[in-house]
Amino acid sequence: MVKPGDWLANARVRASIVREVLAVRERQHREHGQQQYPDHATYSREEFQYLQLLAQAERQINADPELKSWPSILLEQVYGALAADELASLRAGLIQSAAVITAWVEDIDTRTTVGGGGDGS
Repeated sequence: MVKPGDWLANARVRASIVREVLAVRERQHREHGQQQYPDHATYSREEFQYLQLLAQAERQINADPELKSWPSILLEQVYGALAADELASLRAGLIQSAAVITAWVEDIDTRTTVGGGGDGS
C-alpha cells in the first residue's frame, strides 16, 4: 500500500487512474461516437451569476477546515468552471475539476484500509 501524501510513490496510482479514465472514454466513444455538444445551453446572465454564487458558497465551506470535504472541493471547481463565460476559463476550470477528481480517487486508492472508510474518512 502506498503511503498517502507520497507524491512520487503515488505516481503509479495516478497512472492507474488515468488508464481507467481513458478506458472509460474509449468505451464511451465506442457507444456514442465523437461527442460534441454546446458548452452552455442558453445561459442567461442570471444563470451565470447563480453558478458563481454556488462556487462562492462552496469556497466559503472550504475555508473552514472542519467543513472542507472532497465533495465541497469538487463542487467549488465544477460550479466555478460552469460559471465561466469564456471558453479558455471554462477549459481551465474543467481541467481543475479533473485534477480534483483524480486527487480524490488517489486519496481513496491510497488509504490504509482496503477501500477506505465507507463515509470517505
